[in-house]
Amino acid sequence: MTLLIKLCFICIFSLSLTSLIAQKDKQVNRSSANSASAIEWYKILHQNPELSTFEDSTAKFLKSKLSKIGYTIIDSLGYHSFAAVLKNGEGPTLLYRTDMDALPIKEATGWTFSSTKTVQKDQVETPVMHACGHDIHMATWLNVAQTMVNQRKKWNGTLVLLAQSAEEIGRGAKEVMASAAWKQIPQPSHQLAFHVSANLEVGELGLCDGYSMAAVDMMNITIYGQGGHGAEPYKAIDPVLISAQFITQIQSIVSRNLPPNDPAVVTVGAIQGGTVGNVIPNEVLLKLTIRTYSTESRALVMKRIKEIGDHLAMAAGMPENRLPKYDLLDMSIPPVYNSEKIGKEINACLSNKFSLVKIPPTMIGEDFGIYSGGNKIPSYLIWLGVLSKAQKEAYKNDALGIPSLHSSRFSPDFENTIPRGTEAMSTLLIHLFNKN
Repeated sequence: MTLLIKLCFICIFSLSLTSLIAQKDKQVNRSSANSASAIEWYKILHQNPELSTFEDSTAKFLKSKLSKIGYTIIDSLGYHSFAAVLKNGEGPTLLYRTDMDALPIKEATGWTFSSTKTVQKDQVETPVMHACGHDIHMATWLNVAQTMVNQRKKWNGTLVLLAQSAEEIGRGAKEVMASAAWKQIPQPSHQLAFHVSANLEVGELGLCDGYSMAAVDMMNITIYGQGGHGAEPYKAIDPVLISAQFITQIQSIVSRNLPPNDPAVVTVGAIQGGTVGNVIPNEVLLKLTIRTYSTESRALVMKRIKEIGDHLAMAAGMPENRLPKYDLLDMSIPPVYNSEKIGKEINACLSNKFSLVKIPPTMIGEDFGIYSGGNKIPSYLIWLGVLSKAQKEAYKNDALGIPSLHSSRFSPDFENTIPRGTEAMSTLLIHLFNKN
């Protein structure tokens, strides 16, 4: 009888083990199939890029995939932005965002599926390329969407997948938040996003708690003068000279008006004025970008720019009604602030599977920070490594170095990045669903 019981136990154990192995093999096969599909999605998206506010076909492609696997689509979130919602019982609501737009760049990767697309922009035939990794973002996002459906027994709550237009011009998130349809979206308790990093290897995730990316302001400044003959400058008020003094003087704002531990950038990227060498023009146009982190430092930089410009113009003899004109463009975005709380959770659930790299804050901007509502909703943007070890070695001997974001040569190791990114984000989402 004892022998019979032992034999029954062995049979039951063997059947259970076989069942577990079969389930595991099924999960592995399903994961492999998902990744293979995601690689094909990436190639389609890469080969068919669309500029900011024109992402119509891209959005339709994404929505078609999500609708088939049970997500509810919420449209009309500004430009071509939309949300896909998956409800899975009672629990918290988490939001995961991707961006969709490409850049006006002629691709030089040499890939067989390179973008050859061109569009008419300002009456000029303009090439278009995904040179900032938004194609990686989207393919990973779609793959995570499928993974969360496959693994829905492991979590409860509501998953909101947000696909956003016009990130590159800083307008997409604003349009989403201002849209009437945004009120239909369940309020998330946490918000997540990826951004590819051209310098991190596949399997590395870049983390930066606190201020991670800068607030961005774009400003056009018109410096007025009184035109005249280049040979008689004493009869004119030279706006070129005032502009030169202004450009030099505003560099002191960062070095002399802000604390050394409160970084900022004030860059004049374009100067437009005059026609020929012997004519003093009536005005000069300057185009600036301003980068800051804190609200206080932004206000101070803006105040000092105006003070310096006005006083230089008055010192040159310009009347009050001809002082410089300061046009702040509709491209301002707040900084990205990464929640320290989410940072701890990322370390808790991903440190055993990924190499977590501490990344310093950058002055690059990203409109993901708009969704946090002044840091009211805990959010985190994770840097996703896309560089293979072979690429890293090869670029050491390349005079041009590693292709950066926005480079025509940007060529991520997509075949390995997308599965690893999918694993990281789906693991984190499930962890946060079960934590809250």
